[in-house]
Parts: sequence; structure tokens; C-alpha cells
Amino acid sequence: MAGRLDGKIAIVTGASRGLGQYCAMQYAREGAKVIVAARTEQERDPRLPGTIHDTVRMIEEEGGEAFAVVCNVGDVESIQGMVDTVLAKYGRIDILMNNAAVQPPGYINTIQPRHWELEFKINVHGPFHCSRAVLPAMVEQKSGNIINISSVAADRGLSHYGATKLAIEAMTRGLANDMKDDGIVVNALKPVGGIDTPGIRFGRAPGQVGGGTPHNKMPPPDSYVEAATLLAMQTVDSCTGGIFNDVEAVDRFADEATKTRLAAVEPV
Repeated sequence: MAGRLDGKIAIVTGASRGLGQYCAMQYAREGAKVIVAARTEQERDPRLPGTIHDTVRMIEEEGGEAFAVVCNVGDVESIQGMVDTVLAKYGRIDILMNNAAVQPPGYINTIQPRHWELEFKINVHGPFHCSRAVLPAMVEQKSGNIINISSVAADRGLSHYGATKLAIEAMTRGLANDMKDDGIVVNALKPVGGIDTPGIRFGRAPGQVGGGTPHNKMPPPDSYVEAATLLAMQTVDSCTGGIFNDVEAVDRFADEATKTRLAAVEPV
């Protein structure tokens, strides 16, 4: 069912690889013009392949439209520069996916203080500043859709990463309430479980957030990118301020044919 986002202008942060790349590609398949925003212009570690230019190339090879913008979500000026570039090119912003995040090693009692501060700077302050940067254009349009990416770590609440994602979910509800009268939708999405990405395959040493490198089969991103598409289609009347994992979003918003198709997807 292509074309559900025809003509939309979508920014996806952290889109050089992993879940951000998957969503950027899916949005393009659905007809959106996608801004691939991240810091990575050159691959520095073969265990973490992917750059903003790789994602753009992959989208263009499938017939979609995208362009790369270097953006460090930990830098307010970098964020504003990205937004200014998008508005100069397209004149509007319809979708913002706040996907960029970091996950430093250690427990709460062992994480280096500078890593604690970095994690909140990227995972919480980054989405805050990105959202604030796009709001003036969305308010003028009287429409817009912000999707914040959370994690099941927020449900468990046992890690510093989970703490940042709990903050994201609280911010999602608050911003949705603030912006409802302006026609701006704000929801949060998280994967229900592990999805095969370079980041999760990179692994972490025992005692660090995320545990060891997974060797079991993991599901492809089909359900997750469908949920991301469905949330990008919502209005303030249909859903805003919601916190969903991909299974919950598909169950609530997808048609029966889509639910049946995704139920048949097995881990690769």
C-alpha cells in the first residue's frame, strides 16, 4: 500500500543506520521526501556500517527522494541549521522522527558522569530541541507530526538509558497536550523487542547496558516500520500523546490485511 505519505516532508534523525535508516527508507517508499539527518558522513568502524549518504543512495535506488543533512542533535545550532536547510528547500516540515540516541556502558552506579550527561544531552535534550526547532513551521501550517522513539527500557526502568526514555515518554505526553490546539500530533514509538541492526549486533560487554552480542535470530523491521508509518498518519483527532510499541500500534491502527501479513513474518 504505497503512497500513504505522498508529498510529506519527513526528517529522520539518526538515519545513517539501524532503525532510523529502516524508517527513512519506509517513509520514502510511502511517498515522503526524506531528510536523512545524522552525524556520520564516513564509515569509521566496519562493525557499524552506514552513513547519511548510504541511506540517501539506498532510497534513490528504490526510486524515492531524499537528501542528507549533517546534524548533531547535541548541538542546538546544528539542529537549527538542519531545520533552516529543510525549510529553504521544501518550505514546510510535516514529520519529525526523533530517533537519534546513544547508550553508554555501565550501570547507574558505575556510568561515568560525563556519559550520563551525554546520554541525557542526546536522548532527551536532542529531541526537545529538534521538536522546538520544527514547531514554528508546524504551527504556521496548523499541522505536523512528531514521533519520539522510546524503548522497552523505559518499561523496566532499571538503567540510565531507561531513565532517558522515561523522560522522552513524559515529554511526549506533555508536548502533545501543549500542541493539540495547533493541529500538531506527538506520539512515541518503541520496538517491542530486538530488531536486527548493526547497533544491536555490535554488542556490549557483560555488565554494560544491553549485555552481550546477540547470536539468535531476530525479526526484520517489518512491524516496526509499519508502526512508524501508521503513527505518521495520525491527526490530533485520531491519536496524540500515545506511547506505543510496534505491535500495539499495528493492532490499533492497521487494517486486517496488514495485521495478517505481519503476523506471518518470521525472524530471518
